[in-house]
Amino acid sequence: MDCSKLAENRTPELGMEFNSEEDVYKFYNKYAFKMGFSVRKDYLNKDKDGVTMSRRYSCYKEGVKRKYEGDVIPKRTQAPTKTGCGAKMVIVLLRGTMKYRSHELMGKEACDLKNAGYTREDLKRYFRTRRERSLKYGEAGMLIDYNFFGDIVTFDTTYKTNKEYRPLGVFVSFNQHRQIVIFGAALMYDETIDSFKWVFGTLLEAMCGKRPSTILTDQDHAMAAALSVVIPETFHGLCTFHIRRNFMKYLGNHYKENSDLPYMFGACMYEIEEVKQFNRLWEAMVKKHNL
Repeated sequence: MDCSKLAENRTPELGMEFNSEEDVYKFYNKYAFKMGFSVRKDYLNKDKDGVTMSRRYSCYKEGVKRKYEGDVIPKRTQAPTKTGCGAKMVIVLLRGTMKYRSHELMGKEACDLKNAGYTREDLKRYFRTRRERSLKYGEAGMLIDYNFFGDIVTFDTTYKTNKEYRPLGVFVSFNQHRQIVIFGAALMYDETIDSFKWVFGTLLEAMCGKRPSTILTDQDHAMAAALSVVIPETFHGLCTFHIRRNFMKYLGNHYKENSDLPYMFGACMYEIEEVKQFNRLWEAMVKKHNL
């Protein structure tokens, strides 16, 4: 266990690291005993080898008791054991160090809304802040997906459907079932080099420093400049969708009926693997269509 953050009052903090699930459970149990609540082991995610990838520990009073809907009200009713307490601690396994890191927290104060200084409005603000934070840092599931499928990442900023026309950048990839997985998103003010540097730097911070081996983007010069500074070791490729879209945008006037220009261009993109063969076909296409 990383005790550097436990020295003062042994209060859970984001970023704490533990050697095992048992260490986490012992630590959170001691904290819960001091604060006056009991811990319940909540949801659990394991990989195919049975290794725990993430787990949530919650207060035993989490949730709300369902109201009785029968025709006859029971004569004897138990005192409610579920009061909607939101105290919890979520841990995620870091593949690089094989240690568990605290990823999401909510304190005991949520257990009693009658405590001075804590109201339902405070609780609403907490959940609103957590939703905003999820866009920046991601949930536990995003971290797990990134550990498995984050070697090749696509970053796209073409989503500008909001009324301010601000770019929404999304980091995505595919899982083993060819389903889209989302690693994170950022609503950006503009598409300058500084903005992209912040986005890529925040991704690395949220994903515990793990950089993708390949990242695919559009042909944005500011984005390329930011990538060369933040993650210079990562191979920067261009998305084929944007290449083909720019092809139609800038070379559409050269396209004629029965023209083989699209086929030659497609062959250069998808069929040729050797550099010499690519250069030969590319030069032939440029010469034939006067590009």
